[in-house]
Amino acid sequence: MNLFGKNYLSVRNENVLPLISYGVKRAKYQHWSFKDVITSNIVSLNKLSGKSVEIEIRKEDYYRALHCDIELFMNKSAVQYADFLKSKSNSPCWSFVTFYYLTFFAVTCFFRFLNRGFIFLSREQKDRLEQFSLAVYSSPITLDSGNYYFKLKEVNAVGNIILTLSFKGESVHKLNWIQLEATFREFIPNCDHNERTMFNCFLSHFSAFRNDFPSSLRNALNYNGESTILDLENSIPYIEMKNLDSDFLKTLFSIGMQDLRINHTSSLAHLTSYLIEFNNELYNEYMVRSGFGKDFARERNQYLEAAKR
Repeated sequence: MNLFGKNYLSVRNENVLPLISYGVKRAKYQHWSFKDVITSNIVSLNKLSGKSVEIEIRKEDYYRALHCDIELFMNKSAVQYADFLKSKSNSPCWSFVTFYYLTFFAVTCFFRFLNRGFIFLSREQKDRLEQFSLAVYSSPITLDSGNYYFKLKEVNAVGNIILTLSFKGESVHKLNWIQLEATFREFIPNCDHNERTMFNCFLSHFSAFRNDFPSSLRNALNYNGESTILDLENSIPYIEMKNLDSDFLKTLFSIGMQDLRINHTSSLAHLTSYLIEFNNELYNEYMVRSGFGKDFARERNQYLEAAKR
């Protein structure tokens, strides 16, 4: 069963293919911090409504920093996956929390491939934007440190990248899932049959369970004192990753729509399995076309192989 059809190819063509000419070496990752690059290497800045700005970045700087961030979140996903593999010996609730963070970093990496996502700007980083506006335009602006949502708006006439940065006050753990639901809805018009069937099912879960149900479940099992009873009763099932084989859609559609913990965890198991494979497919598309990434991938694969022993 092919779950990487027309929508996947559209994502690859629009987001991965423009990236393949750019990249950074593993040894230079500290010089290409995504947040530092987009707040330091500014060509122009336009203040939008509220605490939002539109910034112009040289294409070379943007894509090198983006490649670095993709590699780092591929690493975060790999490390969290290795921890999850070991988590059967942990308490059921902590095993779920470990799995949740695997999902969270997979979603973060997924967004990076789409040229969007959430970043936390420190006071120093947001000050750079304010100082640029004052120095170049003699126009003071006031921004907050905190969570921002970035998105690639366009490549302009001179070939530079235009990004929007929008301040978000809520927890990134809630916002990530809300944005994931919105992204799946955005995908639907470009999907073939299997992709549309799968995304519609995930969307039905977001509607039935609330769109931030993964974060809500993590909070309930991690911070709630009553979750200790679930550990003592061993009543939280260990989550199993799913193969994207001919049974994937069948088992996905077998998940009940009742707002129950067992349905939440089963949906999340399918969602995480798909997102990890989606990221891997896109990363492989980059690797076979680009001269970059091999040093990152080699180190990451060695770590995973050691973790599986």
